[in-house]
Amino acid sequence: MRTLGSLFIFIAAAACLLPAQEPTRKYVWPLFIRDGVSSAFQDFRSNHFHAGIDLRTLQRTGFPVLAIADGWIERISVSNRGYGRLLRLKHADGNHSLYGHLERFRDDIEAVVTRVRAVGGKRYFSDHVLAAPVAVRRGEVIAFSGESGAGFAHLHLEVRDGLGGALNPLRLIADLPADLNAPRAKGVLLRSRGETQVNGDCGEFYFKLRREGEAFSLDRPLAISGACDLALEAVDLSDVGHAIAPYSLEASLDGKPVFAVSFTRLTRDDNNQLGMLYDMAYSTTKNLFFNLCSQKGFALEKSGGSLADELGRLTPGRHEIRVVVCDQEGNQTLVLLPVIRAEPLVARGAGSGALPAQGGEGVMQRTEFVTFVNRDDIAVTLKGFPLPAERVQLRVSQGGQEKVVPARPCASGVYFSFKPLNHELRMFLRFELMENGLVVEIRQMTLQSVLLKHNLAQTVRANDFAAEFGATSVLDPTVLLLERVALNPNFPMLAGPIRSGPVHFAFLDAVFFKFRLPPGTARREQLGVFKYQSATRSWTYLPTQVDKDPGYLSARVLTAGTFALLRDVFPPQASLRRLATRRLARLKRLFVRLSDMGKGIDDGSIQVFLNGRKIEGDFDPDWSHVILEDLPGLRKGANVLQVRAADLAGNRVDNRFRFSLK
Repeated sequence: MRTLGSLFIFIAAAACLLPAQEPTRKYVWPLFIRDGVSSAFQDFRSNHFHAGIDLRTLQRTGFPVLAIADGWIERISVSNRGYGRLLRLKHADGNHSLYGHLERFRDDIEAVVTRVRAVGGKRYFSDHVLAAPVAVRRGEVIAFSGESGAGFAHLHLEVRDGLGGALNPLRLIADLPADLNAPRAKGVLLRSRGETQVNGDCGEFYFKLRREGEAFSLDRPLAISGACDLALEAVDLSDVGHAIAPYSLEASLDGKPVFAVSFTRLTRDDNNQLGMLYDMAYSTTKNLFFNLCSQKGFALEKSGGSLADELGRLTPGRHEIRVVVCDQEGNQTLVLLPVIRAEPLVARGAGSGALPAQGGEGVMQRTEFVTFVNRDDIAVTLKGFPLPAERVQLRVSQGGQEKVVPARPCASGVYFSFKPLNHELRMFLRFELMENGLVVEIRQMTLQSVLLKHNLAQTVRANDFAAEFGATSVLDPTVLLLERVALNPNFPMLAGPIRSGPVHFAFLDAVFFKFRLPPGTARREQLGVFKYQSATRSWTYLPTQVDKDPGYLSARVLTAGTFALLRDVFPPQASLRRLATRRLARLKRLFVRLSDMGKGIDDGSIQVFLNGRKIEGDFDPDWSHVILEDLPGLRKGANVLQVRAADLAGNRVDNRFRFSLK
């Protein structure tokens, strides 16, 4: 029987942007311990939605894992990547529950693991179907929590329906831990479209929110002159205060619904919409930016409205955007965004400015030029330009076409807004300073722009770089800029680096970035396409393949960024971690640190010998170590541990470590 408090939470959740009918909560919490939720359903991941929930386990392993309902253990898998040790239950209602990152299964299932390994001769295997499913009761121990596969110590729980869709487990578990923490709104991110101005400027702007009573709001209204994109930075706080994705978001403009999502069910194809929901430039697992201006084809959005279009149709005066962010238990946060429809800044008049003294350098040369791209609009702002907008114009030349673009005044100077003229890669910009109808100074710029359109497959080439875009890589027309940048990786560089942008959206279809191999290139196993991570100033290897285009290596990419073709020449690093004890009777584990700064460790290459005897170990890529628990041949006195490994580039390490035990 529910308590009054639980009943209140239930009613609040039902009223807070949820589907009309509350699903039956028929499952039980899968752990004896209650250390909190660390990741929610549909949380952000770099290339997919989180399909389940993650439960904390006190930063330890070995806690009993319980069946959430009656069912049959049907499948298991053992991997040192992904889900790690995974167990799958089938339930009478047609759903399946999956339990990931386990340390071990219960004894009768461990016996199955032993047999599968003996038959296959491999330590790891995937999706093994039990010959005879094992019946279990709700609340019965089926395994023990661990940190196998990706991530640190936790339990991953998924619930899938008969069609393979992932369901939100927090909507189905009856005995959830109490959660009194409301979501938290942090800020709003705006990107102008075309000639739209936000507070008198064009470009990208972030505004911090502050609490006003029971709501979050801005210090002053947003002055918007037309259509623009808006993303809300917000997180839910779980039962223990961890930042996770909320359950639902709903937005309205002057009372008219313009956005609504709720996190109840996902399919594999929904992962293509990751960049429609989350802003890819700034979202991380702990900082979530939700795009409230939905794109065409965003199936997860339920209102059918368009905030960007409605902003473009605003009448003069004051308006209000209301956003309600709700968590699983009905706790909600209200965000109030005051908006004023503002007219663009008016030009000052052509004769109102005299040409400043040049001092050896012209006005145009001393001006900072900033390029901004959103959707299929390109804007170039001349920051601090000291003359009226009528004194400068832009000639855009592309593929035999030319267009003159007038300057428009803005708070930070003047700006030009234009679209590509055609699909030619190279675009020439000529900025002309005018006096008495004559050009007195020019400044030139070259852009490499790719115009992406729906149902248009294309391949573009720029020297040693090429990009192949699928026909459905975008739904709305989108511009991508390419430029060569000066970065010096630690690895030898064969091609690039090429920066592509903007990075705030994700491609919807297969996109391949590829680099041409220099003539006579040897040791191709060392080569790979790498992506630069600006936050860590490091390069990350992307799975690279020989492209169908002769002489190219390619990698599939989800977002734009900075890429290069590098050669991995550095071997892995191996070291023996400090022993927990020097007493033979107490030493149960050894840890060998094994890391690689390039293409990564080749798991199948790892060999460990203890006093000349080969022993098995589990490689954990998150901790960058090999765990050795079965230590045959360990003895008092001198011991020798030998570690051999290779990375995916074929570079090898072979180290011996000596230690003494009492």
